[in-house]
Amino acid sequence: MIGTLSLAGISSAFAAAAPLVVEKDHRVAAAKDTYLILVLDLKPNLDDLRKSGAEASDLIRATAARYAKDYLAQPEFSSSPKVVVYLISVESMDEYNRAKFDGMKRYGTIAFEKKGDEVVLTEDKLSFSP
Repeated sequence: MIGTLSLAGISSAFAAAAPLVVEKDHRVAAAKDTYLILVLDLKPNLDDLRKSGAEASDLIRATAARYAKDYLAQPEFSSSPKVVVYLISVESMDEYNRAKFDGMKRYGTIAFEKKGDEVVLTEDKLSFSP
């Protein structure tokens, strides 16, 4: 299991933010070559993000960090040294109630790497405004 999450150089609001709960059916994970891809659909959380105002970006970062750490600790993904979290909002579903990714909104990516027992933020390309 991965121990801590390193937040060096990150705002104290991000470090203190309680992550959102993204339900399992709004998360997709897949191993790709040397890293893990994790997609978080934030659509069900948009009201909470709008209410949080200026803190929304920190809340998203805290959420991405939580799920990055959780997924890297899972046996099937534990050999991945890195995870790239794609932050999206699926705007519509098809006739079978499956996500239609062609009309999704993209809020950017945040990457984390394992460094010993820590998971470290290495890249932040988040672009979200409530």
